[in-house]
Amino acid sequence: MTIAIVGSSNFDFAARVEKLPTPGQTVTSLDYKTGPGGKGCNQAMAVVRLGGAPIFISKIGDDLLGRQLLETLNAEGLDTDHLIIGDEVQTGIAMIAVDERGENIITVVGGANMTLSRSDLHKKQSYLRDCEYLLLQLECPVVTIDCAIKYAREGSAKVILDPAPVADLVVMRDLLALTHIVTPNQSECLALTGIEPIDADTAWAACRKLHEMGPETVVIKMGASGAFYSSAGQHAMVPGFTVDTIDTVGAGDCFNAGLVTALQNGQDIKAAVRFGCACGALSTTRNGAAQAAPQLEDVLALLEAQPGKAQDHND
Repeated sequence: MTIAIVGSSNFDFAARVEKLPTPGQTVTSLDYKTGPGGKGCNQAMAVVRLGGAPIFISKIGDDLLGRQLLETLNAEGLDTDHLIIGDEVQTGIAMIAVDERGENIITVVGGANMTLSRSDLHKKQSYLRDCEYLLLQLECPVVTIDCAIKYAREGSAKVILDPAPVADLVVMRDLLALTHIVTPNQSECLALTGIEPIDADTAWAACRKLHEMGPETVVIKMGASGAFYSSAGQHAMVPGFTVDTIDTVGAGDCFNAGLVTALQNGQDIKAAVRFGCACGALSTTRNGAAQAAPQLEDVLALLEAQPGKAQDHND
């Protein structure tokens, strides 16, 4: 039994700027970095650094960026045997600007990611049926994500959906009806429920709406404040961590990687959310997306150094 991840792979170009540009404005940068990205790739690399061995199903192009991406992922120890290489498509890219506060704006060109098809997944269906957890995002066609969910539910997998970017609400309701755990951030939660979770009370109200759509567990990522979860008759705000943030790109992906890794290792939902918060926080202390994912020993050290406690409430 293992973790399967179906999602995007990009080659990222990230520039650091003093201030993010406004429409029509040109800003300059002193340097830029390149490396692996895409929400699926970010999550897969983070799981590997936490000691896991995920089945990562994604699609890249047979081009220079795709080959560089393969080389990097292999060097990280990520099994790339399940990456699908398209002959006539370009590897996806992301163009990122990060300011001095660590905030960012991102333009994504999906490329090969948007050609990941149900027929591609049909060849991988045995892995999806046999996995314990299936981790998903929405940077690939929704029909393909729906196919992945249905294969996984033919087995005994728990489906974890990061609803980013949020699709049409009718489509989202169909996906959420088949999802066990949903992990929106604050803006995604607002788009899905009409409620902006700014504190425990508003987060709990949003969770109730999301439960009505299907998921038995809801985890709302609330940045530096931590995360709010609702599951099995309990809900609580899990505090975040105090770190020196320089780049928030990929923090939510590291959170999800930590969450699923902890759940697979037998932790309860509260401990898993806390573990995910530590992973997300540490990722903000480094530049980059996938390459900012923390090592397991660093996560454990942070958890020991800042042993915050959540206050559970009955629903």
